[in-house]
Amino acid sequence: MSSFPPAAVLFALTFAVAAAAERPDVVVADFEAADYGEWTTTGEAFGDGPAAGTLPGQMQVDGFEGQRLVNSFHGGDGAVGTLTSPPFEVSRDHLNLLVGGGGYEGETCVNLRIDGKVVRTAVGPNLRPGGRERLLPRTWDVSEFAGRTARIEIVDARRGGWGHINVDQIVHSDAAADVPPPPVTLERPLVVDGSHLLVPIANPGAGGETVRLGLFDGDRAVQTFNVSLPLDGEPNWTAAYPLNHFDVAGRTLTLKTAGEPVNPHVAAAFEAIAVGPESRALGPADWTRPYRNAFHLAPRRGWNNDPNGLVYHDGLWHVFYQYNPFGIEWGNMHWGHYTSPDLTAWTERPIALFQNGPDDAMFSGGGFVDAKNSAGLGAGRLFVAFTSTGRGECLAHSADGLTFTELPENPVVKHTGRDPKIFRHEPTEHWVMAVYQQEETAETRAVPQSPASAAREADLRTAQIAFYRSADLRTWERTGAFTHPNRRSVFECPELFELPVLSDGGPTGETRWVLYGADNRYFLGDFDGKTFAADSGPHGDTHGAFYAAQTFNNAPDGRRIQIGWLRTALYLDRFPDQTVNQCLSLPHELTLHATPDGPRLRFTPVAEAENLRTDLRAEGEDLSAEQAAELLTAAAAAPSETLVTFAEGGRHTLTIDGVDASFEGTSARIFTDRTVAEIYVDGGHRYVVRTRPDAAFQDAVSRVAPGDRVASLRVYGLKSIWPPAASGSPAE
Repeated sequence: MSSFPPAAVLFALTFAVAAAAERPDVVVADFEAADYGEWTTTGEAFGDGPAAGTLPGQMQVDGFEGQRLVNSFHGGDGAVGTLTSPPFEVSRDHLNLLVGGGGYEGETCVNLRIDGKVVRTAVGPNLRPGGRERLLPRTWDVSEFAGRTARIEIVDARRGGWGHINVDQIVHSDAAADVPPPPVTLERPLVVDGSHLLVPIANPGAGGETVRLGLFDGDRAVQTFNVSLPLDGEPNWTAAYPLNHFDVAGRTLTLKTAGEPVNPHVAAAFEAIAVGPESRALGPADWTRPYRNAFHLAPRRGWNNDPNGLVYHDGLWHVFYQYNPFGIEWGNMHWGHYTSPDLTAWTERPIALFQNGPDDAMFSGGGFVDAKNSAGLGAGRLFVAFTSTGRGECLAHSADGLTFTELPENPVVKHTGRDPKIFRHEPTEHWVMAVYQQEETAETRAVPQSPASAAREADLRTAQIAFYRSADLRTWERTGAFTHPNRRSVFECPELFELPVLSDGGPTGETRWVLYGADNRYFLGDFDGKTFAADSGPHGDTHGAFYAAQTFNNAPDGRRIQIGWLRTALYLDRFPDQTVNQCLSLPHELTLHATPDGPRLRFTPVAEAENLRTDLRAEGEDLSAEQAAELLTAAAAAPSETLVTFAEGGRHTLTIDGVDASFEGTSARIFTDRTVAEIYVDGGHRYVVRTRPDAAFQDAVSRVAPGDRVASLRVYGLKSIWPPAASGSPAE
């Protein structure tokens, strides 16, 4: 017999193989609709439908296709649930999908079920703090199940860190997806023969990979940090991280990936990490980037958020701030530091507090002066209070105002909370700590969360501001707490201070204590050194892009001066190599004024802000809307200060240099910078911050609503606070 099949059989086999190879892909789900269609949900984690990208409180999500994806971060990492597909026939050799989020088998996973049994499963890539919200390709060979009926089950059964799963683009195909190569562990020696660690950085969306790196001296961890390294490409910029704090000069350390293995495509960037002078990474253009604000504090490179440790000490205003030296997004929380003799001329200082790795970051807190030597370290000692995320509430002190030593008693308070603000309460001769706390207590049981608050923020059910006191700064006792049915009004970064009540600019002889939260809501009442009793509140509003404000302790002449975090946008579409992100507000003074509705706060720029003025660029009176817009377009380009009074009160629609400066009232003082505008209305009765849209870098015009008449208008140019101190054109 012939050993070859007949030609007809060969043709049939060839045709069958070709037909199979040419079978089109079948999209099981792309999750582009507003709801889940025939998919069924349990629990709360998956919401009512696919998410339009990143959810509130979540790191930026990328790697999905189209506009929507499955994202079980609805309600944060505390929510759980499942999402299950309708049945479908296994008709191709592979199932390809995109998966991100937590990497916990059986808890944050995607399952393929046949006859009720899990036959394939996949998890996200993240198990440790840090990580990245990127979806990655996964593929299952399902050829053995051809013709069987299956379901996809997406599971979120985990509460806590990385307790969510992201899924998109489930496709039935005869071709396997191109899955990333298996992760690797990298390690090499690093000689400390320079002052700084130089690390290549990939910006969000630039194709980098977030990894955890560690510097080790033998078995001792010198520092660990999370950083986005480029994948086989050039970095967007280079971070320069000071090493002198760690006392490792001249030593040979080990640099290695810590925690989970990493994408092998970061190897080139890993090898490029070096030790050298900061001048190899930094340059004069850092201070004049087009997205860098000219007169708002920010780090030279990296990310900032909350202002911290605001205090006046030995003739200097100290501003510390939450700082990530390794990226332009939140993470790696250190304390950056600036000082000024006059609130306008600022000097960048070395990092004041260093994280002990990402799992023991230095979160927010306040600064104060131990004038009477309560701690036994000397009268006039400068202190800062901060949250160590790995330990609790901690204190550190400084003899030179630059380098800090922790108290041996740290943590001085251990609870579920953060953001301690400490001040001296002279009537009781004790120190008081106001600190955010989030755990069930007698106070939260006595004042339940309102239904409206629970619907908006169920995770804040036990939010409160707790009070502790101490005679020596080393041992502390809890004395009480304050909460409110609107839990958001007592959420994080608390402030407590006393102000005189003014009327027509003069004192009334009355005072009120002000309890202030991160969302800029405040209560007025009395504080007896142990607990706060509210007379009224919450008052105030969010002030737009203004958040987590703090006031200076020990300010001369009893002034109460506040600085907040201005939450600006990323401008990576226009500036892909952006090196700095976010900024702090101008300092402004808080005063309490009598009104028919009771005392209320006003917000006015500090008098020292006039020192920023360089020249009077333009002025006019009795102007039409068109005349005023023409004058503003010609003269009010950032950095500038505009003083405008309209002929009539009411809502005024106004754009200055491309930034919305609209307000309700008669007059406003408007400070316009490269990414933000601060608007003080009617002598500080209202205050709002708005940010520059990306398009306004190009369309930087000024507009006044047609028909609005301007009684008076003045525009001042403002100088830059950065070296070289100039308000000229920014660097490209």
